[in-house]
Order: sequence, then C-alpha cells, then structure tokens
Amino acid sequence: MSTGRRPIARTLRIALLGLTIVLALIGAVGIAALYDARQSYEDDLSAASSLEVAAANLLSATVALQANLARPRSREAATFVANAAGEVARRSGQVRTLASEDGASRRLAERIVPAQRAARALARSPTPVAQRAAAARALPDVRDATRLLASRQDTRRDDARAETTRRSRLAIVAIGAGAGLALIGVLAFLTLLIRAMRRPLDDLVGATRRMAAGDLSVRVDADGPRELAALGESFNVMSADLAVAGARVESQRQRLATTVESLGDGLVICDAADTVTTMNPRARELVTQLRPGSRAHGPQSPLPPLGAVLHGEVTIKQDAITISVTAARLAGPEGGVVWTLRDITERARLEQAKTDFVATASHELRSPLTSIKGFIELLQSTEADNLTARQQDFIAIALQSTDRLVDLVSDLLDVARIESGQFKIQPRSVDLRDTLEEVAALMRPRVNDKQQRLDVEIAEPRPPALADPGRVRQMVTNLLTNAHLYTPENGTIALRLDGDTRATRIVVGDNGPGMPPDDVRRVFDRFYRGAENERRSPGTGLGLPIVKSLVDLHGGSIDVRSELGRGTTFTISLPAAPGAASFTGNGAVSPPLASRRVLIVDDEPPLAELIAKQLEPLGVQSVQVHSGHDALARLRIERFDAMTLDVLMPGMSGFDVLKAVRADPNLTDLPVIFVSVSSTLSQLDGEWAVSKPIDRGRLSDVLQSAIQAKRSRVLVVAPDVVRIDLAPSLAGLGIEHRWETSVQAATQAGAAELFEVALVHASMSDALTLLEGAALRGRRRGRSVILFSTEEGEGHGGGVGMPVFPLHQAVAALRTTLGSAGAAGA
Repeated sequence: MSTGRRPIARTLRIALLGLTIVLALIGAVGIAALYDARQSYEDDLSAASSLEVAAANLLSATVALQANLARPRSREAATFVANAAGEVARRSGQVRTLASEDGASRRLAERIVPAQRAARALARSPTPVAQRAAAARALPDVRDATRLLASRQDTRRDDARAETTRRSRLAIVAIGAGAGLALIGVLAFLTLLIRAMRRPLDDLVGATRRMAAGDLSVRVDADGPRELAALGESFNVMSADLAVAGARVESQRQRLATTVESLGDGLVICDAADTVTTMNPRARELVTQLRPGSRAHGPQSPLPPLGAVLHGEVTIKQDAITISVTAARLAGPEGGVVWTLRDITERARLEQAKTDFVATASHELRSPLTSIKGFIELLQSTEADNLTARQQDFIAIALQSTDRLVDLVSDLLDVARIESGQFKIQPRSVDLRDTLEEVAALMRPRVNDKQQRLDVEIAEPRPPALADPGRVRQMVTNLLTNAHLYTPENGTIALRLDGDTRATRIVVGDNGPGMPPDDVRRVFDRFYRGAENERRSPGTGLGLPIVKSLVDLHGGSIDVRSELGRGTTFTISLPAAPGAASFTGNGAVSPPLASRRVLIVDDEPPLAELIAKQLEPLGVQSVQVHSGHDALARLRIERFDAMTLDVLMPGMSGFDVLKAVRADPNLTDLPVIFVSVSSTLSQLDGEWAVSKPIDRGRLSDVLQSAIQAKRSRVLVVAPDVVRIDLAPSLAGLGIEHRWETSVQAATQAGAAELFEVALVHASMSDALTLLEGAALRGRRRGRSVILFSTEEGEGHGGGVGMPVFPLHQAVAALRTTLGSAGAAGA
C-alpha cells in the first residue's frame, strides 16, 4: 500500500473512519440477525402456545359434547347438544388454522376433520340419531389427536429454542469474524503505512549518525509521507548549510592555527584544572619546562601565580631571557586560562641601559653641579659689593637655574634607583606633625610671593604613622610644589594631617584650574605633564611618579580627585604604626625612643660619647663599652633594647660580636645597628647600618625601626601541597612568614620586603635566581637559604651544591639559623 505524498495524519484519519464504518456495519448486521432469531423464537413460542390452548379448548368442547349426548332427549337437551356440537366445530376450525404453520401439527389437525364435520352437521340438526352416533364415534379420535397435538407443541418449542440458539451463535460468530477481518485489515494497513514511514526514518537516523560522526556531505531521499518528505528536505538543507559553515569554520581554524603557530609571542592554554592543553612553538621555546598535559603551576613551572597575572603584566626571568607574562580567563562552561608569553629581553636590556645611563649621568652631574652652585653662591656672597645690579641679576638667574637643574638631577637619580630596586626606605613609628610643619614653613615664602594662602590643619588626636620621615618630607614637598605652581595668584592651598588606628592620611588640595579626566588618569605616568601644564609652568613630569613610588614603598596608597575649574586634591594613606604609641594629655605622641636602653660599642671612646650625645635628646639611656668582650659581658648581665656596633675593632670585630650575640638564646632578638665608616661593606647587606660621620636623624630613624622589629620573618617558597606539613611547625616556632609558590613570586616578594631566611622546597627550580633577587637579611651564615624536601634522606639540590634537608631537619636548621641570624628588622 502506497501512501504517496498524503499526510500521515490524513491517512490515519481515513483509516480510522473506514474501520469505524466497517465495524458499525458488522455490528448492525449481527444485531439484526440476533434480533431476527429472537423474534422467530418468540413467534414460534406464541404459535405453539396458541395452538396448545386451542387444542385444550377443543378437548374441553369434545368432553362437553359427549356429556350432552348422554343426556335424555328433550328439547332442552337438543339445544345443549347443538350448542356443544357448534363449539366443537368452531374449536376444530381454530385448531386447524393454528396448526397450518407447522407440518406435524397440520397432519395431526387433519385427524379432527371428521369430527368437525359431524359436529357441524349435528349443530344444524341435533335430532337425527345417525348424526349423533357419528359424532360420538369421532370424539375419541379427536381427543387423541388433540393430546398428540399438545405434546407436539412442546417439541415444537424445543426445536424453536434450539434454532434460536443456533442462529444466535452464527450471528455472534459472524460479528467476531467480521471484526477480526476488519482488525486484520487495519493492521495490514498500519503495517504498510509504517513500512512506508520506516525507510525514510531509518535513512534520517543513519544520516544523522553519520553527520554526528563528522560527515557533513550526507544526504537523504526526500520520500515517504508528506511530513517525512518535508523533514528529509529540511535535513538536506541543514546538512548543506552545516557543510558550508563547517568548511568556513575549518578555514578560519586553519588560519587561526597558522597565525598562532607563527606568532612571535608564546601562547599556553590551560583547562579549568590548571593542566596545559595547548602550546604554540614559541611557548615551547620560552618555557621549556611545560608540555601539554603537565601542570601549569607544577614544581618545575616558571609561570607566576595566576592571581598576580590577572591584575596586570608580570615579568619573569627564564634562563637568560626576560619574559612578560599576561593571562586571561576563557569564557564558557569549560573555563580555563590563556597565558601570553613575550620575550622582552631586549626591551629589559634597553630599559636597564636607560636606567643605568640616567643613574650614571645623574650621578656624574652632581659633582659639577655642586661646584657650579657652590661657586655661584660664593661669588654672590663675597663679591656682592663689586657687582653691578645687572650682574647680580645674572647671578640670581644662574643660581635659580642651577637649583632647578639640581632638582632635575635628583629626580632622575631617584627614578633610576626606584626602577633598579635600590631605593630603600626606613619606616618607623613617627608623628608626622613636625615633618609637615617643616615643609609648610619652607614653602611659605614661595607661597607668599604669589599672594597665595597656605592653610595647615593637624587633626588631634591621631596615632603615629609607620613611615620614613625623610621620604614623607619629599612626598609632601612635591605635592605642595605642584599645588603652588598650578594654583593662580590669590589661590588657596590646603595641607591636612589626620588618621586613625588603621592609616595616617595626608591631604594636599588647591582651588586651581583642575585637570581634565585624561590627565587625571595619566597623572602618575613618568614625564607626562599634559598640554595645559606644559604651557602654564615648567616641570619634568617626574615629581608625581616619584611620590607614587614612595607611597607604594611604604605600602600605602594615593588618590587624586580633580575637577576643571574647581581644583585638585591628593590624598596619601600611609599605614599606621603597629601598637601605636599612646597620646599625652595635650594630644601629642610620646617620644618613641624615650627610656630605651642602648648599648654603644665602639673602640674609640670619643665616637661612643658622640653617639650617646646624639641619642640623649631623644630620651635614650645609653651605656658605653669599648670592646667586643666588654659588650658581651654587659649584655649577659643587663637588659638592653638595642646595640650600636662598630665593625672594625681590634681583637674581636663587630661581626664576631654579632655572631656571639646570635648564638646566645637570650640575646637572639636583640636589634643590632652597625655604626661604621665601612657601612657599605657587602657583609652588611640587609643589616641596620649608619655610616660615619653620623647623621642624628638617620641614627634615630634606624634605631627606632630596629627596636620596633621584634620578630624574624621567613620567606617560604614551596608548593601549596607542602603547606599542610610545614605550617604547623612554623606556627610552633612562632615565626612570622610569607608563603610563595614560585621562585619568581618569591623574588618579587624579596624585592618588596626584607626577610631573615628563605625556606625553599627542593622541587622549586632555579634557586640561584632566588638567591640573587631575594633581599635576605640573615646573611651572616651564607645566604640563609635552607633547602628542604618532604622525602626522607639528605642530598644536594637547587643546582648550587647546597644540602637538602628532610622536613623535620629543615625546621631544626631554621631554628638554628634564626638563632645566629636574629631579627634584624622588618
């Protein structure tokens, strides 16, 4: 059976309608047959019953006639005989009529004909004797026939019942057969329909599987019912479109793959589990430790922590090259990260060359500038009476230009030192009131010359800041100078100092012309000044970048807000000093060095006395000794808050004294400040040191910072998986530590902070880079780098011939090293 292009729904509707009609006809015929059989049965029963009743009536009539014939003759008896004979004749006719429908009954009814005739004759003339005798003779035969006729009706009823049952069965069988044939027909129709549908569906399923396997050229025959034909056509169109799209995607993929393969930058793609999935050839050249399938941050990986790279570019050193690393998260449910590696060795070399040149040139310019400035000042002071007014103006202009050039050289030198990581600060707990008031006093003459107003506001009370006063003075001077330069005459400059237990804030604001948004965004870029600033006033564009770098070195932040026509405000936030000093009744901070006991060790008594005199105004109680042996003896019987120590002493040098101090468990935390003409010796790298001749401000700053450093700090460089084993031991020692998971991150941490000792896992590669980059202070015993492993046994690792300790021995070595190195400061 072919359905052609007829819709499946219409075909099914027609089939169901035909089935309904056939079943209705079969049901109607069957019900009619059952009804007919039932009606015939009821008719036969009625006829048999009627004939049986008629036979019973005839029998009764014969009995009455026979009884009347036996009565004596009389007129009355004759009447009765005539009536009885008439009744027999009438009943006989009724029986014969009813018996005519059944053959057997009809034959039995024929036997009562003589009696019927005799009775009819007797009814007309009941008197003749012959007629009476004939009727009497016929009556017995009538009664016999009547009884047989009644018996025949029972048989007739049984036959009718059997016939009805047979006909009913036949009707039911016919209905069932008809329904079965109709069902078979429907099933055959559905089979043909399904067969007609199955082939196109099988083709579609097979084609779909081939398409899913990647064969986009697959097509199907658009055959079968209309719906399947339409589906096949749609599938073919979709397959064609997918083939075109797939070809386009493959072309783009090939182009992208070619582009990625030919990139000069390295690309490393990782999945959400931090496993490397793809690397281009350039990446394999730059980071040889990584391969597809390896961990992006495994023990040998040079990649920096993801968190640091997501916030900006991170520079790492790999072998002899410098690599710039950036990263971005991949969107989508699979996630992952793409790392971009760029070889910036040449750029780093050029930047270093530029920095070195700036530093060298600035340094070399200082000497001639000092001479020029000195001789101009000397000429101005000694020859003033011999110079004309015009010549004095020339000297003033030359001196002013020289001052500007000195400032420029100083700025360039500061920038070079900051870029090279050689710029150091000495933060201590300090009240910045004096610093700000000193800067304001220096700025007032310049402010007054421009008819400007400088408002200074010092909030009370406030805790001290953890800052280097000299560098704070430099920051505030730069900000006030900028405000003075860019604020017009009769303008207002505000300087405010306030703070809380978390931070100290320095605010410098003005009501000058303000800056446009683009200038605000670039205000801390080096050498950037903006077009308006370049026209209005001179400058190098280095002041604000230096301020930003100094704030960063303090671990603080700087914010700038500016609005055109309404002025600019800079806000510096510096960390508050830990355990801030208490306030006096008038709000002033008590002297941080007051009542501190300091042991002064110097083999020259006048120098020891000089140090004591310089510390005396600070409230320091000093004790002087002139040899290392005397120093150790006093330290063992008295308690001191710090010790100043000369390096070159006869008998027992300063280094010998320091070693002995660190070996004594009771003295391991004693802060030691070297005061010597040899303060630049390499052995003093990372130590507190003040050079001779002694600057009292420098001495007090260093002494206070050293005293405040109460704990050693350890740099731990190890994978995160080691933390669970090592952290409890560090906590048990009460050691403050910083945990880094890569050598590069540890190097950056060492450049930003100072640590006593580095505890390095043996799996971390390139230990030499760590030794070169980390500013470790525990250097009296080598570099104070302890290599350890979670594996048992001891060996050599890190490529530097250093012993590798098991974990428990490394902790013991750390305790010993700290005992000898001590806490030199934070």
